[in-house]
Amino acid sequence: MAAIWMLPSLVLGLYLGFSTGMWQLALMSFGSALIAVVVSRLRRPSASENGTTANPFTSVGQKIFYLDKPLTRWRWMLSPKLRASARSLVADRQREQNLQLALPRLLGQGLRASITGELCAVLGEAQGAAVELDLATAPHVFVVGPTGSGKSQLLRILAKSLTNRYLPTELQLMLVDFKGGALLDGLGLEPWLVARLSDLEGDRSNFWAGLDTLLQQREREPTRLTPRVLIIVDELAEVLRDQAACLALTSVAARGRSLGVHLVLANQGLSGVPRDLLLNLRLRVALAGVDQVELVQLGGKATPLTSVQHPLISARFIQHQAPDCDFKFAVGLV
Repeated sequence: MAAIWMLPSLVLGLYLGFSTGMWQLALMSFGSALIAVVVSRLRRPSASENGTTANPFTSVGQKIFYLDKPLTRWRWMLSPKLRASARSLVADRQREQNLQLALPRLLGQGLRASITGELCAVLGEAQGAAVELDLATAPHVFVVGPTGSGKSQLLRILAKSLTNRYLPTELQLMLVDFKGGALLDGLGLEPWLVARLSDLEGDRSNFWAGLDTLLQQREREPTRLTPRVLIIVDELAEVLRDQAACLALTSVAARGRSLGVHLVLANQGLSGVPRDLLLNLRLRVALAGVDQVELVQLGGKATPLTSVQHPLISARFIQHQAPDCDFKFAVGLV
């Protein structure tokens, strides 16, 4: 807006300069106006400064505003940043819309893994193809992603795909959800869900003692390892504040593979996860928004996490680069 006030002086300077032959005056007027325009663009507040990082576009009636300024045709044509912001917003809304259409199908009765294995699950879809794994060969899964990245949806899809394929006599689920305990609600998993623990319960010692008892029973009777048991833990860092929980989950991670007891642990990052537990989580899934430093610590490549066309999960499994590490690593967007 400040540059507009330079317009009268620019016109007057150009007129006097060319009419009197003093081309220096015209040049100075033009240069002053150019500097004013550049300075006004540099001082233009960004989306973060205006507190509108989520959606810089607003509308009042039939008028559209970008960062609280009217959106005109000339402004649209002269601002590549504005057009890029608009394309990003449209893409985000399209992914949200596609996600709402895809979730009912991916959480329905028909979703099940097609691969051959002893305990096969679906993590999601990548470019229209299911991302599947056999928990018998990758017994413990570690899912990392910040708030809103889709950890809960991934856990729900995984659990539902397993119950679509295996009977309650073949698979049992145990849920530890420190976000109210409602992670698997509405999926009809009650016949498979044999135990659950939430942050709303006061006495949690019996649950962790029961895990140790389960391992001991299966060690005494190695020929009776069915049904398999899958322990799903959300908000792992909060759960591990309890020393009994830390010891129990670390023990399951170390001994559970041969006993038919598997872990699927989800957390916002590596903070609060002990190394003894992390070493046995051989399959790791990093969701969109994971810090690049943590991505390297997890064993992945320090490359940007970018989405492709499919809205739910865009993932690929890669082998770790170090020869002494045989775990698989999935980088994806949920």
